[in-house]
Amino acid sequence: MSVIEAVTMAAGLAYLVLLAWQARSGWQWRLALGLLLMLWLLAADSLLWLGVGLVAGALALWHQRRPRPALEALDSQWLRGRTRQLLLLCWGLVAVQYVVHIWQLGQGMTPWLMRPDVVDGFLPIAGGLGLRAWLTQGLIDPHHPAATVTVLVLCLSALLLGRAFCAWFCPLGLVGEWLYGLRSRLLPGEWTPPRWLDVVLRGQKFLVLAFLLFIVLIAVPGAALPGYFTSPYHQAADMKMGAFFFNLTLISGLCLGWVLLLTATFRQGFCRYLCPYGAWLALLGLFTPLRIRRDPARCLRSAGHDCDKCSRACPSRIQVHQLIAVRSLECTSCLSCVAACPRRADALHLGSQGRRLAPRQLLGLLCLLLLVLPLLAYGLLDLWVSQTPLAERYDLLQRLPWLNH
Repeated sequence: MSVIEAVTMAAGLAYLVLLAWQARSGWQWRLALGLLLMLWLLAADSLLWLGVGLVAGALALWHQRRPRPALEALDSQWLRGRTRQLLLLCWGLVAVQYVVHIWQLGQGMTPWLMRPDVVDGFLPIAGGLGLRAWLTQGLIDPHHPAATVTVLVLCLSALLLGRAFCAWFCPLGLVGEWLYGLRSRLLPGEWTPPRWLDVVLRGQKFLVLAFLLFIVLIAVPGAALPGYFTSPYHQAADMKMGAFFFNLTLISGLCLGWVLLLTATFRQGFCRYLCPYGAWLALLGLFTPLRIRRDPARCLRSAGHDCDKCSRACPSRIQVHQLIAVRSLECTSCLSCVAACPRRADALHLGSQGRRLAPRQLLGLLCLLLLVLPLLAYGLLDLWVSQTPLAERYDLLQRLPWLNH
């Protein structure tokens, strides 16, 4: 595990501790706080303790210059925005670290920066095959275990929280918003495709998802999984993925151009039209009891006002003001509609039947699933760090152009 990964996980744990500490009125929160601290003591190593020290130091300096506000007082969009920016910064540092590691390895040097295993989260096929082998055969992929853990925690988060990962954690969605904002400044206006074209474009991510599921579930027989995990192609999957974008061919260049075009042209273009992870989370999210729910009796429309601020604020173009419970595949629980509502949580809220979930609690559950569960996998199950030897990785890098299925 690299320092950046350790700091990210420590930040998630620190948020959970703050959340439990500020809501410590009942025994449940005391128990939760105790369990978190015990988990850390069991799983932490020197790097994770370093991460805790860096996060605690940053929080102490921040509190010294500006008193830390109560979590319940934070606006949901402010909280979501700062979370995404922090994670994007971490991902940017991870990307730089990985590029430097691969470059030094390609030059025949011993890399002075270790390989960050979290990059395996961008390998859906490796992760899907690893999860399938783990669940059906008890077989662990030694080369990309972080991909297996990533797919598992994303599936769990979707079953419990829908597509909240897309709105609160995904760094690609934030980059897409920045590209769209840049295009809007250069060519003002919000461009919305006609309904039939919108349906066709949205079908792309489900086609890509169907292709990935075909490979994960059908194309590789169960008996072939052990052999596949030892194949050079699988061991070099992360480097093959990087080469697809950094060593552009005509096909990869056209693919990247299409991605950039849709991302910059339409609001949430990448998330809405292209992301297969988003499509998978949306399908699993159909089972979650958590929805954006509108109380018609408290909505301004019940008093005769023609209010549709929630719908106009929705980045997914969902007509929230006409619904009782939002069940759209495009809803990401970003809470933009709740923030825009004049009645706020009185008329709109995220929750299940009879129970509401505050934004700080939603973020806490995401941190628990997406940061603390990988910590468990790393510290207690030894399921995170790739076991591919450095010398073998160097050999794979030299043979990379000739590695095929």
